[in-house]
Amino acid sequence: MLTDDADVAAWQNEGLPADRMSTENATILTNCERWPLMVDPQLQGIKWIKTKYGEDLRVIRIGQKGYLDTMERALAAGELVLIENLEESMDPVLGPLLGRETIKKGRYIKIGDKECDFNPAFRLILHTKLANPHFQPELQAQCTLINFTVTRDGLEDQLLAAVVNMERPDLEELKVRSW
Repeated sequence: MLTDDADVAAWQNEGLPADRMSTENATILTNCERWPLMVDPQLQGIKWIKTKYGEDLRVIRIGQKGYLDTMERALAAGELVLIENLEESMDPVLGPLLGRETIKKGRYIKIGDKECDFNPAFRLILHTKLANPHFQPELQAQCTLINFTVTRDGLEDQLLAAVVNMERPDLEELKVRSW
């Protein structure tokens, strides 16, 4: 209901694995209201995100030099930011951003001691490669958890899609229609 065959085909061309769970995860990620938090130990989801958004994506890691400056610029410009390789604890400075705690009629968000311009077009994607993370309850409440961990069924679907694609590339169109 939230996506169509054309979107699914485009996502798969961008590198999204060809299994039902990955398609469902991509649908949730592209439609959720809260910031998506990807649990992605095999790094399939993040590979797709980086291909899908390409140059429009600002990729940062918490603790890297100047990451807050990059975040502030992206926040003001309405850009898409991916915070990759999160650990189980989050920098408290980002709390107001995660909670979307805007001030002054929704025009600013406080990051640290600075009031930063907030462009409503700003988007944030959080990523961890931890297989079984234990995040703070507040973080889980502020985000939409999306589990990209490959399951046995998902792996079977991916392998079957790869074999079919190699053996019968003419069936690619039929595979997309079956979703």
